[in-house]
Amino acid sequence: MIIMKKIYYCVLTALAALFMTACSGGTNIDDIIPDPEPAKQAAGAFVLNQGSYYYQIEGSLTYINYENTVSNQDVFIKANGRSLGATPQCGIVYGQKIYIGVYESNTIEVIDRVTNKEIKQISLSNETGQSPRSFVADEGKVYISMFNGYVCRMDTATLGIDATVKVGPNPDVIAIRGNKLYVPNSDGLNFENGYGSTATVIDLATLKTEDFDCGLNPTKFVSNGKDLYLLCTGNYADVEATIYKVDESYLCKEVAKATICDIDDKYLYYVNAPFGATDIVYKKVSNETGQAYDMIKDTGVDSPAQIGVDPYTSNIVITSYSMADGYASFNTNGYAKVYAADGTFKGRYEVGVSPCCVFFNYK
Repeated sequence: MIIMKKIYYCVLTALAALFMTACSGGTNIDDIIPDPEPAKQAAGAFVLNQGSYYYQIEGSLTYINYENTVSNQDVFIKANGRSLGATPQCGIVYGQKIYIGVYESNTIEVIDRVTNKEIKQISLSNETGQSPRSFVADEGKVYISMFNGYVCRMDTATLGIDATVKVGPNPDVIAIRGNKLYVPNSDGLNFENGYGSTATVIDLATLKTEDFDCGLNPTKFVSNGKDLYLLCTGNYADVEATIYKVDESYLCKEVAKATICDIDDKYLYYVNAPFGATDIVYKKVSNETGQAYDMIKDTGVDSPAQIGVDPYTSNIVITSYSMADGYASFNTNGYAKVYAADGTFKGRYEVGVSPCCVFFNYK
């Protein structure tokens, strides 16, 4: 064992919505709809496509409507007449809004959940953290990990940053369990010295922090509010990417070797596809018993990029790079495969270049 020291959807009142500030060219303040009670009927999946900084391909947003057989490409640019920018990394639906973090452009896009039209574009500064990497939402707040070493808290009524917390180097994908926010300090830009091996816990009531040791290169926390797992991606050589289950005392127990993962109330879902692997593993593990099961009923995808599990239906969405001359392509459109909760294949959809993030919409 290694010693280791969501919660979407809220109700925003109509009064709070009246005080929201919209940017020039965005949705009129009078048109903003207060956030509703949580909806329970699934509508589809968003796939956020990173594009390619090297090939100068800007990011894009794809929408998969479960009732259609064809995906809707470039929904952001079609709604707003401009691109998302360079290397978007993260997105969530929360209430009536979508929040998208654009890493290289150093912006957060806030758009309407239904129309995809801009409500506000937020430019980030050193004072509030830079290079957004991950979102999680709770109690009217959106928490953002910033790769320059901070977690910022955004008020969803004003769309302003109202708190900033210093954490470890290069924090990545965050999660909430109970009243605590868990932050993996990857130290990913320090790869020449072997990456990081710490995580930070933030008390949401006080914003006080404590650090603990964990596996090498901690990259992603996932939680269903009760169960918590940490994906540590190792050094891409002799230390393999591994998932650990984290208990309330910050002790962690190895669950599996894996490169991407997600969670719902019943299972942890993971894929293990290290570079050069000839066999890709697709499994789900019971959060209660730890028993592992096959996740899907076909051969999967060519080169897994990301996985997301719909919180309403447990539909499984696995994105993939396209292949070119036997290798993953970073300058052509990828695709996503959708599976039912029992692993039955439901459909394949074209997405954009480097489909790095999956999140879900509701009716």
